[in-house]
Amino acid sequence: MKGPYKVIDANRHVVEPPDLWDKGLEKPYIGGDAVQVDVGQGTMTVQGRPVVKRQSNPMAHSFYQETYKDAVEAGFSVESNLRDMDREGIDAAVLLPTLGLFAIWSDHIDAALSAAMCRVYNDWLREYCEKAPTRLKGVALLPLQDPAEAARELRRATQDLGFVAGFMRPNPIIGRRLHDPAYDLLYGEAESLGVPIVLGEMGGSVLHQIGTDRFDGVFCREAVLDPFEMMLAFMSFMGHNVLERFPDLKIGYLGAGVGWLPYWLDRVDEHWGGFFGVDAPSTQAPSFLFKAQGFASADPWEKTLPEVLEECGERTVVWGSQYPLPELATLFPNELDTVVNDGLLTETQKKAILWDNAAKLFHIT
Repeated sequence: MKGPYKVIDANRHVVEPPDLWDKGLEKPYIGGDAVQVDVGQGTMTVQGRPVVKRQSNPMAHSFYQETYKDAVEAGFSVESNLRDMDREGIDAAVLLPTLGLFAIWSDHIDAALSAAMCRVYNDWLREYCEKAPTRLKGVALLPLQDPAEAARELRRATQDLGFVAGFMRPNPIIGRRLHDPAYDLLYGEAESLGVPIVLGEMGGSVLHQIGTDRFDGVFCREAVLDPFEMMLAFMSFMGHNVLERFPDLKIGYLGAGVGWLPYWLDRVDEHWGGFFGVDAPSTQAPSFLFKAQGFASADPWEKTLPEVLEECGERTVVWGSQYPLPELATLFPNELDTVVNDGLLTETQKKAILWDNAAKLFHIT
């Protein structure tokens, strides 16, 4: 707990062992050039081709190593994660990948290999979570090269492994955007299982990402990447009628903060109800659909959170630390201070953001 508040970290990352797939892949993917990871150099290749565009910032790397020194020395073990959660005041966490943000996300990767890699990751994450099952909740990595297999893996991960959501990147992959009809199998399965699909972005992917074609350097690219990708993701789901066709499907927009919500929902509502809405397929306003089926994670530093809640409602927001990503390392282990000590938030709002919303969405008790 953080003071009087129970806390679910709805956007926390595990750090996978670099030899995870080398040790875990089944035949015929063992050895060769299937998966090669060099954490020190920041490189990762799958089937002989890179899945990470190297982005190096020596100062950030040094600060990261110092901030998370205990966890780094422990290899980001379960025990080190739990110790850090205790330091932060976090009771439970929804766990997303780190290496898995890149591993399967390339147009060139064979569908069968992608599926095998997802099974290895999900099985490993199940063992990780089993060491503290009431506190650690897994999110399934899904092989989107084959949407039918992704739907099967989501069912296996939630029904057999105890996971609470499925993970997708917002970027197009092998020509498919989030609203591609091929994904209807996956969205229908998530809806029937009663689990959300959560989206997460990270710079350095070989997939097309907003800003990579016009900015040099990490600062410019990373500043625009997450919120703009999430704006486009919502437009895919709303603007191509995915949400109305799957009315019980829940979508989480994680890692981009929540400050984009009032502006974007206001703008899209205006377009939907005005001249440009002539070909909008949805029968309900975009803001209504987001409030009914969407949620976003507030970042620890956000000062405009009270205004967002006033405009968008308290039900739409969860809280996430993004631990142990380097961009928020300056706040560790005090990431919760901004929310807990914000005199403009009511007690009801704090409880909703820190526990109630995520507990309901992810079925955490």
